[in-house]
Amino acid sequence: MARREVSESLIFATFLTLAGGLQDSYSYALRGKVFVNALTGNVVLLALNVVEGNGAQILHFLFAILSFALGVYVSAHFGFLKRRALKLKWQQQVLFFEILILCAVGLIPVAFNDIANGMMAFSCGMQVNAFREFADIRFATTMCVGNMRTVMDNLAGFRLTKKRSHLKKSGVVFYIVFVFFTGAALGGLLFSHMGLKTIWVSALFLAIAFVLLMKDETVL
Repeated sequence: MARREVSESLIFATFLTLAGGLQDSYSYALRGKVFVNALTGNVVLLALNVVEGNGAQILHFLFAILSFALGVYVSAHFGFLKRRALKLKWQQQVLFFEILILCAVGLIPVAFNDIANGMMAFSCGMQVNAFREFADIRFATTMCVGNMRTVMDNLAGFRLTKKRSHLKKSGVVFYIVFVFFTGAALGGLLFSHMGLKTIWVSALFLAIAFVLLMKDETVL
């Protein structure tokens, strides 16, 4: 696939990352303090609840973890079928399903938070597998740990080699970390006004990304 310059593909990545940050703050603040995009945190919380014997909480976090894993699996399935003659490319299909999922989540009452979190974790798993690289720079649009490692690794690379390519990668990925923060903060600002329907703003960001991908497939 032909690729655009980083400055152009970042437009697409920005909307994906805004959606990812908002989803995490939404699930934590409004859906029972679960990080649907942070698998590591959920594994730690699962382990602590196993030790304490909290059966309900064990299922709470286990469901989110398994839903994330299933999302990755389904997304990979789309990827393996990408050679088939389909009207929509597989990444577009992933975005389409994500949008439908998040729209549905906004209608689910708090009594069914586990279902809502499972659906969001599934969506996140699909996204993290489908969108891994933008203009030859690899980073995640749904989490920050690996991205911060990339920022500092390339910053050190620039310090030692003076290659501007390292500085460029470090700056781009740091920008993505900031965008994730912005998405999470935006969610915090909207919760008091939109409540559970705040997740629809995340779906809107994904819809914009979907349109960008439909208009120009080289945006990746």
